[in-house]
Amino acid sequence: MQTAEAIIYVAGNPRLYPLEYYDVGSGTYEGAIPDFLGRFAAEYGYDLRYFEPQEADSRRDLAANLQVDLISGVQSGESYPNTAGEPLLLFEAGAGGAETAYQLLFTGAAPESFRAQLREFAARTSQAEWTGELLESAAEPRQGGSAPVWPFWAACLAAAVLAAALFTALWRLRRERNLTVRLRSTDPETGLGTEDALERAFSHLQRDQSRRYYYLLYFCLGLDRVGYMWGQEQAGALLQHAAQTLKGASAAGDILARSGCGDLLVLRRFLDSAEAESWARAALEDIRAFPSAGERLGDGDISVGVCPLSAEYLDFSQAMFHAHQCALAALRLKAPCRTCCTEQCRLCQERWLLLSDFDRALERGEFQLYLQFFVNAYNFRVVGGEALSRWKHPQLGVLSPDRYIPLLEEDGRIGELDLRGMESACAFLQELDRLGVDDFFISCNFARCTFSAPDFVGRCVEIIDRYSFTRKLLILEITESQLTSGGETAQMLKNIVALRDHGLRVIFDDFGMGFSSFHDLQDYPMDGLKLDKELVDNMWTEQGEIILSALVDTGHRMGLTILAEGVETDRQIEALQKLHCDVLQGFRFCIPLPAGAALERILNEARPRAQETNQGV
Repeated sequence: MQTAEAIIYVAGNPRLYPLEYYDVGSGTYEGAIPDFLGRFAAEYGYDLRYFEPQEADSRRDLAANLQVDLISGVQSGESYPNTAGEPLLLFEAGAGGAETAYQLLFTGAAPESFRAQLREFAARTSQAEWTGELLESAAEPRQGGSAPVWPFWAACLAAAVLAAALFTALWRLRRERNLTVRLRSTDPETGLGTEDALERAFSHLQRDQSRRYYYLLYFCLGLDRVGYMWGQEQAGALLQHAAQTLKGASAAGDILARSGCGDLLVLRRFLDSAEAESWARAALEDIRAFPSAGERLGDGDISVGVCPLSAEYLDFSQAMFHAHQCALAALRLKAPCRTCCTEQCRLCQERWLLLSDFDRALERGEFQLYLQFFVNAYNFRVVGGEALSRWKHPQLGVLSPDRYIPLLEEDGRIGELDLRGMESACAFLQELDRLGVDDFFISCNFARCTFSAPDFVGRCVEIIDRYSFTRKLLILEITESQLTSGGETAQMLKNIVALRDHGLRVIFDDFGMGFSSFHDLQDYPMDGLKLDKELVDNMWTEQGEIILSALVDTGHRMGLTILAEGVETDRQIEALQKLHCDVLQGFRFCIPLPAGAALERILNEARPRAQETNQGV
């Protein structure tokens, strides 16, 4: 018997009532064969998962792509690709003088131990027991539609063996069914496979001697950007166009899928990297023919990463990561395509290491709190600080945020770091409060995707309530690194209102660049705006001055505090003072300091002010 549960994937026959059929009401496969497999799984410790049926019988395609281990409900005379070993006969039935065998087929993906155990289990099940299963399945009403018309062979079989079957089958009626897990294998929007289905196909290549000829292609479509520029309808149309383009360019044996973050994937054989890149570029060019608001998509809009499945990438998640990183690198370089290789992907290897180490780093407290001060724009007194982080990595040393923040954003894990940073800031504010400093604020960065999560407010409040400090001294900055969908916009509004009701302040970071706009001022109640460094750098141009002046004026008229970042020169200070900016931040005043050094400076500045207050100055 198995000591650990192993997953076995089954391609069932949804229309072989009463032996095997898909019941719409329960959303599971029912019948004598699923019952038989369920008993086997329970005895040997397997997790058997049926693929959800499609409109047409998909068993042949699933077998061709080696996405399943077992093909069920097969009648004698039927053949399927990629089968291995002899069919497993379940039983034979006769009708009208003809014999029909009902059997299971193993694919080349099925483990040898599984095949042997299932054959041994089947040998212990008699024809009479199968008849009992058949009668039980036929006696139960189907919830998904009208009563079925029995095949002629089933009626004949039931009549011939009814008497013999009753005394052996009654005790077996109403067995517990074990197959309740459904696995969706098709993306409903594109008709391509899911990332899970692609992962199963990838795992089967581990045993394929021709694995070195396979390549994983990652098509990065930039749907968020398209949706922002031209609307969600255009983004959906681009997705459909790209999926159809890849379908048209694919050959037998190719596996197409949609990734968990919405991009498209192709697993395909090529002779070498040159052929793979040529095919990818041609497919990308056809995808770019999609008309978007009268413009043609170009370099920097969509790209493809090509990852050869060499011995380095035995793990699916690692191959996916490298293919995705190559696609993103191509976008940054405004190139159509990038192929993964050792020389080019040294940085990818480091980024993979960082992702692998991230959870451990959180547990061990490797992320250190740093503060970069804010100063009053007119007297330059330190009034607050922005919570930043440095990763003290045991192998790579102290890492600056640009080494890991974009990576965590791409991987969808930035929220954990954001919340950990906020907790460090809360502890720092509590220490200041204990030492009598009650006028220093700290701002903490949160990605939009983090801020718009339904559980964000609850997680924040749970952390904040563990510490004692004046709540208005904690400011949450919403960064501009990611787009927000319509549903996320509504949730983010709820979260902003709830957190402000809790006493916190909320501002927009990097305002005026990226994805932010004056719409944000209409959509969300805010306490302040933090102007993007690029606006400060470009304030000397005529257009830059007009834009910056308009932002500051609009913010003030709405009662908002205006902060400017990236201040490095006296000339910038003078210009921002003339625009009546409230708070400044930049290397001109202070570099980011470790928490200990920042605390010492805050206390040193607080002592003279306290003395002045005590003397009545």
